This record gives sequence, structure tokens and C-alpha cells, in this order.
Amino acid sequence: MSDPFFLTVAQVTALHRLSIERFGGADGIRDAALFEGAVTHPQQVYFYTQADLFDVAAAYAFHIAQAQACFDGNKRTGAAAALLFLDVNGVSTDVDSAPLHEAMLAVAERKMTRAQLADVLRRLCK
Repeated sequence: MSDPFFLTVAQVTALHRLSIERFGGADGIRDAALFEGAVTHPQQVYFYTQADLFDVAAAYAFHIAQAQACFDGNKRTGAAAALLFLDVNGVSTDVDSAPLHEAMLAVAERKMTRAQLADVLRRLCK
């Protein structure tokens, strides 16, 4: 099995901008180093913990949402990054957005772990 395709900082920045254009909010990255760390952390999750695609997708969503490196739209950007990561790696992401929205709120409120978020993604993206 080959390694998955990982998202770049530029790609996730573009997702953030699209989210702001579509749903509103303040555009921009508040802390570039924190944002870059959140976007690149999923690679460490994959290479050092033998994670599956859902664990890696959860790492994108979880760390982007909790880093709060964007002025606005952190949860949306994290969820979009997770779904894009799964999609480009061959996982169907035609999902009901309500459970993912609820999960992202729980992540932001620190009521859901990254592992729990991975389980949500596994259930949603069958």
C-alpha cells in the first residue's frame, strides 16, 4: 500500500478562503506557524502511529479546529480538510453534514477526542 496524499498548507488555506467566501466570517490566518503545525501534524500521525485514513482525516479536523489559527472558520476549515483528505485518497465523502457539524462543535468545546472524531468519520464515510 502506498502512502496517502497529504494536503498542503496552501491547499488548506484555499479551503479556508472558500469557506469564508461561502459562509462568511473574517478571512485570514491569525498565526501562520500554528496553522502550519496543525496542517502538517496529520503526517506525523500517519507515519508514527500506524494510523488509518480516518485517523489522519480526524487529525486534520481536530488540530485545525483546536489550533484556532484562523481569524474565523476554524471548525469549517478543519472539517473541509478532513473530507478533502478522505476524498483524494479514495474514500466516499458524500455524507450528512449534521453529525459532522455536531462533532466539530464537540471538538472545539474539547468534549470529543481525536480518536472519537475518527470514529465519527468512519461511521459517516462508509
